[in-house]
Amino acid sequence: MSEYELPVSIDLETLSVRQDARITTIGAAARVNGELETFVCYLDVKTSQRDRHIDPNTLTWWRKQGELFDQMMARCADGVSMRDGLLAFQSWYIQLGDKDARLTPWGNGSSFDVAMLEHAFRSHGMQPPWAFWMARDLRTLKALAEDLGVYTKVEREGTHHDARDDAIHQLRMIETLKEQLKAARPQQ
Repeated sequence: MSEYELPVSIDLETLSVRQDARITTIGAAARVNGELETFVCYLDVKTSQRDRHIDPNTLTWWRKQGELFDQMMARCADGVSMRDGLLAFQSWYIQLGDKDARLTPWGNGSSFDVAMLEHAFRSHGMQPPWAFWMARDLRTLKALAEDLGVYTKVEREGTHHDARDDAIHQLRMIETLKEQLKAARPQQ
């Protein structure tokens, strides 16, 4: 069997927009053999990430989200250490594939989710479970579909700024946009 690409949508919730941001939540989604597989992990932001950045403007924005922020921070109070969260994510990610699957991490922007997670892995002396050249970017895919005039909005389900729900929505967008772009290819 030949190799195929298995997109893994990753979404982080953070307390800053810098690469070294404190990460509150890691969410991810992939479709394996037609079945949706998801991951969510809340991280302790007080003790295991003291060397990571908190931005006052990001905190102000989060506080305006009201109950969502309160719920997230309550889950983080019982969250796992950054290292344990990274190990759990790495284990989940690796088990998604088989010998023929090329797992590709997708973020909603080239410099946010995947790049921040890579930074977190490296700051803990770990390698991400993918090669740097495998990272993909949903915003670029969307822009290509818009440029070709084939973009169709994917209806939103779930809660905005919930890492798991955002990852699922982004995966649905990736799948839809890839199909739209394939359909737009000139026939030979």
